[in-house]
Amino acid sequence: MELSQVEAAVAEPVMAVSVREAWHEYGRWRRRGRGRRRPSAPETVLQGVNMTVRRGEVYALLGRSGCGKTTLLRALVGQLALDDGEVRVFGRAPGDPLAGVPGRAVGYMPQEVAVHDGFTVGETLAFFGRLMGMKSAAIRKSTDTLVSALRLPGSHELVGALSGGEKRRVSLAVAMLHAPPLLVLDEPTVGLDPLLRHR
Repeated sequence: MELSQVEAAVAEPVMAVSVREAWHEYGRWRRRGRGRRRPSAPETVLQGVNMTVRRGEVYALLGRSGCGKTTLLRALVGQLALDDGEVRVFGRAPGDPLAGVPGRAVGYMPQEVAVHDGFTVGETLAFFGRLMGMKSAAIRKSTDTLVSALRLPGSHELVGALSGGEKRRVSLAVAMLHAPPLLVLDEPTVGLDPLLRHR
């Protein structure tokens, strides 16, 4: 899909995110003698969830651990199919080629660190920039901006040598690199320095 097609699709005057009657449950497995496992009763984490997020809005999902926040975010970015309900991003279902989700229309920072320890910071950003169809000059410009704004280690630093908080900042930079129209951050402040949280 061409970048211009995705840009045109997300430029329509619709909600950035729309969720209607979202339901999802997970089955649990319990150990039973000699290492055998059997399924237990399923656990419902989303029960008829409805929400809308307008363009330009900042929206926070708050709730106890295990209540379905990450499940809903994974459905928004096309990583998980809900058991029931409807999810729309810029008026289209995740996975629709014109939605750009997963893809260029969304920047996603998962809860777990999702950067490769064998790459440098610069290689990481260049790799993800190319995946998003960015030109080399745009990647360099965005990288320079994000290194300064997020106080990232130098571009030649190996990701595997970074602290947990520094890796989280690199993951955040990856999500922001291509200036997506929708930014989805799961637990964005975990492991970040208090001063950086304030910025």
